[in-house]
Amino acid sequence: MRKLLPILAAVTAAGVAVLVPGIGAYAGPAGPIPPYSAPAGLTATEVSFSNGDTVLHGSVVRLAAGQAASASGGSVKRPGIVLVHGSGNAVRQQLAQEAEVFARAGIVTLIYDKRPDYNRSHRDYGDLANDALAGVALIRGLPDVDPGKVGLWGLSEGGWVAPLAASRSRDVAFLITIGGSGLSPARTQAWNLNNRLAGNGVADGTAGELIASGMGLAVSLDQFPEAKHDPVEVLRQIRQPVLAIWGERDLLVPPAESAEIFRRELIVSPSVSIRILSGSSHAARVTTNGFDRVGGPTVGGFVMGELSPGYADLMTSWIAAGFPSTTDAPPTQRTTSTAIEPIGIVGYGLFVLLLLVLLSWPVTAVVRRIRGRRDRPAGAVPARLLVLTGLAATLLGTAYAVFVVASGGTSVHAAFLGQPLVWLLARVCLAVALTCGVLVAPAFRSAPSIRLGAVLAGAVLLVPYALGLGLLLP
Repeated sequence: MRKLLPILAAVTAAGVAVLVPGIGAYAGPAGPIPPYSAPAGLTATEVSFSNGDTVLHGSVVRLAAGQAASASGGSVKRPGIVLVHGSGNAVRQQLAQEAEVFARAGIVTLIYDKRPDYNRSHRDYGDLANDALAGVALIRGLPDVDPGKVGLWGLSEGGWVAPLAASRSRDVAFLITIGGSGLSPARTQAWNLNNRLAGNGVADGTAGELIASGMGLAVSLDQFPEAKHDPVEVLRQIRQPVLAIWGERDLLVPPAESAEIFRRELIVSPSVSIRILSGSSHAARVTTNGFDRVGGPTVGGFVMGELSPGYADLMTSWIAAGFPSTTDAPPTQRTTSTAIEPIGIVGYGLFVLLLLVLLSWPVTAVVRRIRGRRDRPAGAVPARLLVLTGLAATLLGTAYAVFVVASGGTSVHAAFLGQPLVWLLARVCLAVALTCGVLVAPAFRSAPSIRLGAVLAGAVLLVPYALGLGLLLP
């Protein structure tokens, strides 16, 4: 039914391009961010490196000179790691907490600002993976780094990018992911949105239909970049040891499903450790509800959150111990994710046809007036109301599905019986339109006309439209 969603592509594509946010409904710093400076005991060295024509800027964070010496007084080659951001136009300061954890453990760490051409409507995981590999090359070439012990770490969207980079290069010695998804970005984002709407009181059935419709539109119009990325094929090619971590209370990525996919599909990795952080959020932060972040530093007005207990030691001890394998029991997941089906040509065609038949009534009314005909045809009152409410239900329902995805679910709240107010209004309009269709039918039978028949056909077409959008479902 979802393939029957009526959308007029020529009208809505531009709006979706502007409105639909990037993968993961990223929320992050919005204010000014001062340059990164390392805390006491650590140093930060500014670096630049290139991936083709793209120049990237970052900081190498390591122990201060006095603490970096070996016990014998000489220099020592240390492991290295490159940190890969989650979604959004991220900057290195957002990964400072993890960078300092690794650096204090004696691991030379690179954090860098994301490439400038990344935005909500354009991103290329291949380019982002090659950015990370350029960072690996930089770290491997440092005199205090053991080139055979340089790994990658990826958060959230970085949980798709870092594995892709690792699968492309034997220079990567190990891989750590936090909140990585084993599902496609579109399916993952739909699950995330469903959780957000549920948290705002929206009924699961209503949330599911709204999200399926809005996401199906975004994917079909290519306004959700990398929507169909398949992490399974990537995981099957990874030959490095892997530590994959999820927060028990992760509501952005399906943790139980993803943990099982990682466990099952990392078929050539010599060591796989699947770990679940008790009470932790998506980004391994302290949380009260799975979405918020408690404590920690503030970057650009955004609260980064305090690292969850055990998170830092879990990562650094895994590296120090030589990548042991451990598998935790999967966490409880509120709902199971569902695949997103792009809107097909039938859906677009249905919407065009629906608009044409509904608009035929006012168009012919104008023509009749021009020709001087002022008589009122049979069934005029219910026909007019059918056209008005039918168009309202069609356009309002479609627009609201787009808005749900565009807002990341944060502005969608239940008003009555688990239904958002705008959605209730669209349902009322639909009910009135269908009722008017019942009233128009006798008038058409008693005095058949093409004009009245077209309006009646509009009432009939509203049924599959409403089913596809979810307006007729409980």
